[in-house]
Amino acid sequence: NISGCMNACGHHHVGTIGILGVDKKGEEFYQISIGGHAGHAGQTASIGAIIGPSVSRDEVPDVIGRILDTYVALRAPGETFLAT
Repeated sequence: NISGCMNACGHHHVGTIGILGVDKKGEEFYQISIGGHAGHAGQTASIGAIIGPSVSRDEVPDVIGRILDTYVALRAPGETFLAT
């Protein structure tokens, strides 16, 4: 989930992988979080954990790629992203 609003839009907070657009002295950066859940099908909602400092727009695809590569390397057969 991606959002550019840190005050009212919670989409990035509850995303399995959340991306929040932030402004740093007039430059565009993105804060990445993982592990959020919107809380459906009897599950409790949770807010994702921020995984490090914000990154530039050009770095976002590589960061997401590394997250997904890590998930694939560490998961057990049939294990979901959140469970891993």
